[in-house]
Amino acid sequence: MAAKKLSTVSLADLVKRVPKNQMKQFEKFRDKTLEYHRRVNQLPAKLPFIDWDYYRSNVRQEYVNMVSQFQCDYEELDCTFNMRHELNDFSKYYEELEKLTEKVKEEVRQYIEESNSRIQCYEAELKRLRSLVPYEEMTMEQFVTEREDLAEFIPRQGKALFWPHDPSEQRVGPASPDFDQNLTKNVKGKGEVKT
Repeated sequence: MAAKKLSTVSLADLVKRVPKNQMKQFEKFRDKTLEYHRRVNQLPAKLPFIDWDYYRSNVRQEYVNMVSQFQCDYEELDCTFNMRHELNDFSKYYEELEKLTEKVKEEVRQYIEESNSRIQCYEAELKRLRSLVPYEEMTMEQFVTEREDLAEFIPRQGKALFWPHDPSEQRVGPASPDFDQNLTKNVKGKGEVKT
């Protein structure tokens, strides 16, 4: 199971590419690599021989199948280790990675488009808000006209907001559900509101 020895030429070629500020990291890598190859080279070239017939003859009859299974697994381990470089076909992983990369790129592109459209909406809203009269200087009617989205949150306490104070000019707000009926009762004469 011993691996091929790492040639010093490959390390010598590699050290030429290492920047000076990373030389300590390269020395640690070189030491670990040499130690790994030294330990692997101490191992025998093949797995130790096991006399499977001896085990089959010395186990109870119900465990013979287990010994056969162990033998198959052991031989497969040796075959897999010896052929490990031939068995590793990494192209399928690269194909999956490319598909995943394309999918992620599409999601990112779609997110960027959505974000840009949201940014344009927010910028238009900011531009509109900056062009408004400051809230401190607005009348209630201006606020309701400019900010229709917030107008219904203004507490009216059953009073009309706009002149002329008739029901057709008023907007329905969060006041009582019978606001229009109360407003009609309170309106009398020429636009005067009963208080």
